[in-house]
Amino acid sequence: MNHDSQPIPSALPRECGNHNKQSQSRRIPIQHPTEKSSATVREIVDLTKDLIRFKSTHTRPEEIIKCARFIETWFKNHDIPCTFTERNGVPSVSALPAHRRTPVLLMSHIDVVKATDPLFEPIEKDGKLYGRGAIDDKYAAALSMVLLKNGIESTHQRSLNEGKLPLGVLITGDEEVGGYDGARSALGGIKCDFCIALDGGRVDKIVVKEKGILRLKLVARGKTAHGARPWQGENAIERLMEDCFVVKGFFEGLTDPEHWHRTMNLSVVRAGDSVNQVPDEAEATFDIRYTENDDVDDLIQRIQSAVTSRVIAEEREPLFISPESPYRERLLALATGTRTGIAHGASDARFLSQFNIPGIVWGADGNSSQHSTEEHVEIQSIARLYNLLDRFVTDIHEEPL
Repeated sequence: MNHDSQPIPSALPRECGNHNKQSQSRRIPIQHPTEKSSATVREIVDLTKDLIRFKSTHTRPEEIIKCARFIETWFKNHDIPCTFTERNGVPSVSALPAHRRTPVLLMSHIDVVKATDPLFEPIEKDGKLYGRGAIDDKYAAALSMVLLKNGIESTHQRSLNEGKLPLGVLITGDEEVGGYDGARSALGGIKCDFCIALDGGRVDKIVVKEKGILRLKLVARGKTAHGARPWQGENAIERLMEDCFVVKGFFEGLTDPEHWHRTMNLSVVRAGDSVNQVPDEAEATFDIRYTENDDVDDLIQRIQSAVTSRVIAEEREPLFISPESPYRERLLALATGTRTGIAHGASDARFLSQFNIPGIVWGADGNSSQHSTEEHVEIQSIARLYNLLDRFVTDIHEEPL
């Protein structure tokens, strides 16, 4: 999901005052790649390439299933217990500690937006990995898988109880079309203290607020007549056009590029059956993104009172606001140089509040290339993100919250 993110004025504290010096020294992030970390990044990149090759768009649901089955097989080949579920044709794969209870959950998705076939052949060039899903969101699935595998191997080598590893992974298949049968369904069966949705932000920016979504449809009615005698009819398109300008008025003056206010995009218009006929019905759909400063019910009512068209709220999704959490504070104390920010887009993170799960949105760097023909992820940022997450999970393991 594309996140056009910005910083917020008040950054959270980078360190918690009640940690001893030994704990603080352990939270110094890894600054230089080692031979081992380089091999890990190569493993993540190669696994991402494997995932990109699946044409997992929602016009090809069988490819989403195949991709999820590939992930399930990968986990099993590495002796990692996992669960494959399917709801209304949408697959999810989860790898969780016993009793589906985990302190930290990494959430990502494998469905992607439509693309031409060449974009499903990954290309590595100039320190970047190109391909559909490279940044949105298949690198995140691969990183989560490798991080969990390496965490389990590390606890085994240190003779620790691998079942106590404070990490779980959830990979879903419908984020691009709403996440209802993926994240929303799966999160209801997972007990989690802190979720990181690896689907936005940058390594140096953790997203703590995302806008809500309101999909509003206007349906204008008219009276049909022959195109040669338009005075005998009532043109629904003309009525709709007038109402669209009225709706636009509710967003006038909200143009600051460095903003945090509601926005509107007129995205779909449908009308007319024949060129020589006065249309008796026309409809337009608006993609509205709102903030916590908006009263959505009041906005809908005011629009309906101002237009002649029928107003239908087709979809309404909540905002995501990250609550205070000791896990977030611990992560910010570790990730020196990383700040908190906001995003105009939306992700499956909005479902976290429904299940009272604190969380954030975070990710590697992709230069806002999501959904474009130049979609890519910067490989060095994968290395930085992995090292920070690895240290975070290790820190939670050694000093639980």
